[in-house]
Amino acid sequence: MELETSDRKPLRIGLIVVLVTFGIFGMWAAFAPLDSAALAPGVVTVKGSRKTVQHLEGGIVSEILVTDGEMVEPGQPMIVLDATQSKAELGILRGQYYSARAMESRLVAERDDLETIEFADDIAAQDERALEAMRNEEQIFNARRNSRLGEVEVLEQRIDQLGSQIKGLKALVASKEELNTSYKEEIKDLTELLSEGFVDKIRLREMQRNVSRTEGEIADHQSTIAQAQMKIGETRLEILQLNKKFKTEVVDQLAETQAKVFDVSERINAIQDKVTRTVIRAPVSGIVLGLSTHTIGGVIQSGKPLLDIVPEDQELVVDARVSPQDIDRVEVGTEAKVRFSAFKSATTHTVTGVVTRISADRLVDENSGEPYYLAKVEVLPEEFKLLSGLTLVPGMPADVLIKTGERTLLQYLIQPATNAFSRSLIED
Repeated sequence: MELETSDRKPLRIGLIVVLVTFGIFGMWAAFAPLDSAALAPGVVTVKGSRKTVQHLEGGIVSEILVTDGEMVEPGQPMIVLDATQSKAELGILRGQYYSARAMESRLVAERDDLETIEFADDIAAQDERALEAMRNEEQIFNARRNSRLGEVEVLEQRIDQLGSQIKGLKALVASKEELNTSYKEEIKDLTELLSEGFVDKIRLREMQRNVSRTEGEIADHQSTIAQAQMKIGETRLEILQLNKKFKTEVVDQLAETQAKVFDVSERINAIQDKVTRTVIRAPVSGIVLGLSTHTIGGVIQSGKPLLDIVPEDQELVVDARVSPQDIDRVEVGTEAKVRFSAFKSATTHTVTGVVTRISADRLVDENSGEPYYLAKVEVLPEEFKLLSGLTLVPGMPADVLIKTGERTLLQYLIQPATNAFSRSLIED
């Protein structure tokens, strides 16, 4: 009996110790707060955004002047595309432009009745094609001018001839009128002599016939003069109409030519812009990332991203992918712990950041199809000192622990059971 009593005493003490231990642990589990956090994988990105470089038309790669990770400056050539076709089109358009501008200058000279063509300054000192266009227009100008002046000269000669004819007829009319006056005076004298019986009537009647014949001739000459004057008026009108028709044609051609000059000029500007864009330049200073073309002679598609440029001196943030199950506990302003997994965990400190933005809707990973919410986490400036001089690079992976509040260990342990129980009640 004494042996049994001595064995029970250590057993009771042990049981009491176990109960006290579990009691203390249970009280701690029930009341001691523990930080809860949402684990989210992340990646280092630029706070603003990467500058994606694309090309509007695409083309054949002629030169590749940069590599991934290289630092570039604004305006620095990075990729050169073949410009042979564009330059050929530009040459054809410039030839058309020189021809149209030379024609425009010639038509202006014809419109303003100039003796020589005053060519525009933008073609007067250009290449051989411009000189050839000017020579052609000068030949056309001289030929058209000589032809028109020849036609006008013929008409003016006709006017001179008619004027000479009128002058001769007027002199003849004056002579006839003097003769007729003489006839009339002689008739007067013969009439007096006839009354006295010194002459016979035959002589008087002959004079009267001479007067009638002369007056008829005068009338014919005056009619001819009137017809000649009318022809002069018609010829002068013909000259006016000839000049008017010529000027009308010139003005119409000038309007068409000026429209062509404008059209060709705009097309030249477009092709020049296209040629300029065959040299793809850096829009900003920064680091080249994601160069997608590496083959000289390769073809790039229109609008296809060629590379990204991470702007220099831009702040870096962490893009964290928060699980939809944790998003209800993540808010803007929430504290987060960030560890950069690319560095050795033994020597790299965890830094503190703050959630500054959360996507308004759920996103889906294009590759895995997993849903997530994107949270922007900014590392506090003073925390960078903990990295001991290590350099962050865009694209670097990171592990983010976003603080979501406090829970006891007991809540952690029983939450799955309570959630399952709640769902079972709903299903029932």
